Amino acid sequence: MTTEVTVQSTLFESLVRLAKPDAALQAEFLAAGFDMDKPRASYPSAVFIACQDAVVRHRFAGMDRKSAYRELGRGLVRSYFDTMVGKVVGIALKVAGPERAMKRVGLSFSSVFDPVDIQVESQGPANWRARFRGYPFPAEAAAGTCEGALRQAGASEPEVVVERYEPPDGFDLRIRWR
Repeated sequence: MTTEVTVQSTLFESLVRLAKPDAALQAEFLAAGFDMDKPRASYPSAVFIACQDAVVRHRFAGMDRKSAYRELGRGLVRSYFDTMVGKVVGIALKVAGPERAMKRVGLSFSSVFDPVDIQVESQGPANWRARFRGYPFPAEAAAGTCEGALRQAGASEPEVVVERYEPPDGFDLRIRWR
């Protein structure tokens, strides 16, 4: 029996900061199970997926789906660093630097998603592979999130490529920077 992934409210706060929802988007959030006026500590992944999809439709309408989710991931991590918890994490990333930050990718994602199965492996300096298994969110959003986090950690020109994508099993990201 698989356990459904739960998402911490901090990530919903980040999504709201990014989206700046109007009444129509707020209504979609509410229909999905997220009440901005009465946030809970955590939500089932299905609620976050529906809210992400709504933000993509409302805020990234002119983009193809992969580009929209990549941009959503980048924006989501920037907004996360504006939250109280995210400010602390952002400082820790700057101190750690990109190599040490990569060693903690699984821990970083597990601070907002539970459970997660993320394995990272160094392929050489500034060259990593991350394997996401049982992760219910779009690979491109995770790639954008990794790019944004690496920028915060001081990486120059981070590049994240989805190397393998086999739903529902998961995906692999190849992560490099200068």
